Amino acid sequence: MDNKSKNTLDNVRRFPNNYEAEQSLLCCLLIDGNAVEEVVPSLESEAFYNKRNRIIYEAIQALYQIGTAIDIITVNDMLEKSGKSDDSTLSYLTEIQSLLPSGANFNFYSKILHRDYVLRAIITACNKITEQSYKSTDEIATLRYAEELIYGISKGLDNGGLTHISKATSELMERIDMLCKNNGMLRGLPTGFKIFDSVTNGLQNGDLIILAARPSVGKTAFAFNIVANTIKIGEPKTIAIFSLEMPAVQLAQRLVCNMGEVKMTDVSKGDVKGQSSKNIWKVNQALSDSKIYVDDRSLIPPSEVLSQCRRLPSIAGTKKLDLVIVDYLQLMLPDSFKGRGPGNRQEEVASMSRMMKIMAKELDCPVILLSQMSRGIESREDNTPMLSDLRESGSIEQDADIVLFLSREIEEDKQNSPIKLTIAKHRNGELRDIRFNWQGEYMRFVESQDQSKFLSRKKAKEKKKVDDNE
Repeated sequence: MDNKSKNTLDNVRRFPNNYEAEQSLLCCLLIDGNAVEEVVPSLESEAFYNKRNRIIYEAIQALYQIGTAIDIITVNDMLEKSGKSDDSTLSYLTEIQSLLPSGANFNFYSKILHRDYVLRAIITACNKITEQSYKSTDEIATLRYAEELIYGISKGLDNGGLTHISKATSELMERIDMLCKNNGMLRGLPTGFKIFDSVTNGLQNGDLIILAARPSVGKTAFAFNIVANTIKIGEPKTIAIFSLEMPAVQLAQRLVCNMGEVKMTDVSKGDVKGQSSKNIWKVNQALSDSKIYVDDRSLIPPSEVLSQCRRLPSIAGTKKLDLVIVDYLQLMLPDSFKGRGPGNRQEEVASMSRMMKIMAKELDCPVILLSQMSRGIESREDNTPMLSDLRESGSIEQDADIVLFLSREIEEDKQNSPIKLTIAKHRNGELRDIRFNWQGEYMRFVESQDQSKFLSRKKAKEKKKVDDNE
């Protein structure tokens, strides 16, 4: 072969694979039972690029699953029974078994195979993305397709599966030790509301928190109040806000008024002077230095929310998100019924709610999902919200880790009534009511100093009549 031909062959690209590593790993599995216990549960058969080696490994997997001893005889027998052997199979197994003196290095060979398998998967995904890009007429759909393929590979690297409970208890003991050494330290993201944080221990990673209320009670303001509070506490938090109802400018105005103690009416009229002006510029700097990102488009589907949240840490220069807020569920566009027509509304809401829970777990951060309440609460004498008041789908309460309701304690006095936060579901803690006072001029909630027994709707009406007569 001349040099020109040799150089041409050297430049030919081939799928990443290592034939020698495949044979060496099979050798380890045939001669070392410990290697089998370590490798087979975690290494997929697709990691073997050579077809013959892959078939042998699949026979080893099958034997492992039924608890049969693994050696060249049992493997050959399995291959014969499955019709996957030929006249040279036994001699090839004998050849493999004699390659190495021991199986001590099985971990190194396994890592080589896994590395090449991932690289092959990336190349295959890129080829599919390229092909899709040539044919596509929808750039957004193609971008999501690309993200799903690449993220699917990344997610597949986490083998998960069964692990001994000692791992979880070890993590628990470390957490308990840390909390004992730092008395009062919260395990989750602090909201800035002391009573609420003492009950929930902060917002926990992976939790879906439903915040529901009737219109104009303040669910949006309450969620943004939490955002404003987090800016004041500790290091900057990476927060994604999906405001499907309110423009980003109005959202910013609420945050500025809340944090700067500037009246909404003054900002709306442009009548900001003296200390208020200084406060606004100070808050503006704090928000500019924050890691808060807003999407104020309407009718976006859960898949778009997840897609943006996946990308945000790299944009913000952080490891992960600290909080996601979606305002609100009923304004989202369902995307799980594409290709088979629209489903009924309950199915759509159930699908979107479930997707939000999956997203919270995947992103490993708390997700606050705002939701509307049904009119049922208005027809009852007792105005205490119930889980059945969640609008349009019972699956919302099933998916949620925490369900919070906001309601007026005295409905007839909309201007001055305290606001009751009802923790109606708390998967890992207690249920209770917390009284808040609403400072409308600053778009701000503050926990009331008076946390005495709440009035029923009937008693509230009687109290208001007495107050009016006085």
